[in-house]
Amino acid sequence: MNRTKIVIATVMALVVVAVVGGLVWWQSGDDGARQAGSCDGASYTLETDREDNTTEVSFEVQANEPGQTWEVRIEHDGEALVEGTRTTDEDAEIDVDAYLPQDATGEITATATQGDQTCTATVAAA
Repeated sequence: MNRTKIVIATVMALVVVAVVGGLVWWQSGDDGARQAGSCDGASYTLETDREDNTTEVSFEVQANEPGQTWEVRIEHDGEALVEGTRTTDEDAEIDVDAYLPQDATGEITATATQGDQTCTATVAAA
């Protein structure tokens, strides 16, 4: 009976160590920022992720229907990184990416406009 309790306690301890270690590893790799929200029936996410000496900026808009035309702008400290017209795909999404040097600082702002509907998100570059 005592041996069974020792085995169970050992297994439980190993599981706890594995879970905690995995969470620490997962969170330590998070070198980015994220803002998500909604605007007039659409939803958006602006994220940054630092990898391979660059910062990837990803702006996604989930609209109401496929084929909608949106004006999209991603800027870093007021300077346009991406600017233009995008059309929602068959899943009613727009996904726009831009890249910065890994050591970039300041603010990243993304805006998507369709008619009177505007979605805006801002995150720190660092």
